Amino acid sequence: MAEYRTSERDTAAANAGRKHSPAAPRAGGALSAIKRAVPWAVGAAIIAFLVWHIEPAPLAAALSRASLALYIPALAVFVYLNFLVDAQNLHAILGHFNRGIRFSDSMVIRGASYLLMIVDYTLGMGSIVYYLKRCRGVPIARGTGQMFYLNYITHVSLLVLAIAGCAMAAGSASPWPLRIALVCSAFLASAVILVAALKLLPDYRFIVTIKRNGLMKVFIETPAPVYLLHTAYRCGFYATFVLFFYAAVRAFNMEIPLIALLAYVPIILLVISVPVSAFGLGTSQAAMLVLFRDYGTPAQILAFSLAYTASIVVLRGAIGALYYFIITRRLSGMTAAGRGGYGSVGETIS
Repeated sequence: MAEYRTSERDTAAANAGRKHSPAAPRAGGALSAIKRAVPWAVGAAIIAFLVWHIEPAPLAAALSRASLALYIPALAVFVYLNFLVDAQNLHAILGHFNRGIRFSDSMVIRGASYLLMIVDYTLGMGSIVYYLKRCRGVPIARGTGQMFYLNYITHVSLLVLAIAGCAMAAGSASPWPLRIALVCSAFLASAVILVAALKLLPDYRFIVTIKRNGLMKVFIETPAPVYLLHTAYRCGFYATFVLFFYAAVRAFNMEIPLIALLAYVPIILLVISVPVSAFGLGTSQAAMLVLFRDYGTPAQILAFSLAYTASIVVLRGAIGALYYFIITRRLSGMTAAGRGGYGSVGETIS
């Protein structure tokens, strides 16, 4: 009987280990697979239409004339610096809401999320919530609120950069800067008013319910100076995209002024964030063809945009695979702790 009870305990422990897999949460089922495949199919369809419209021969010629000696070093510096700044941005936010998180922890968490974001953006953000829950005991609702806050700061910073860039380009002959500035100003004002309303509205019945929601508490608890600081950090992150574009477009024989890039790159990144296609595939190419049309041929613009998207997907995927391997090993150790192994919930993960 003692042997039987021991066997039962071993089986239960094994089942528990399987139930709490160290890997990020996976959404199973054919329906989930279809939902994740649709954005890729939409992006591929847009790309196919653009290539057909421009014709493959000019596109191939533009790609063949690109200067890899300029593009590859610029890409390498950009990806490395961009990842470090992105990890710092995440660390600033997680460090504000959660005590004891080191920068190296934030690097691992952010790096691992890159791999899942290639599959689905929300899956990547959800993986950060999952890791916070497993490693720090942060409630799911509060962790999700922090990711909503990060997403909010991301869009606010892009709107601020777009408005600033358009203001600098106001003297150009193109009507786009003024139009973009007006639209972005309206969205920015709406975003600021929404958060201000959450903080200042009196505690009526339904408003109290909203304020007590775990997702909204993050926005209400954060003071205005912290909003400004995090927005400034995020603007620094997106400034690395502008600098990369400034160097990289020259590899494809285009001369785009820095002021124009300050106005247009944030808009391209906002378009990429719209959940129409995976990783902005197709939508980013269309946006660049519209915004950069005064600075190069359609073939040159499409060649650059395709190279940019492919490069980012491959290199971020490589970063994500590396850190996903690291974090799953750490989480495996924490799972082993529940069966008498090493590690403990709440320890650092790097």
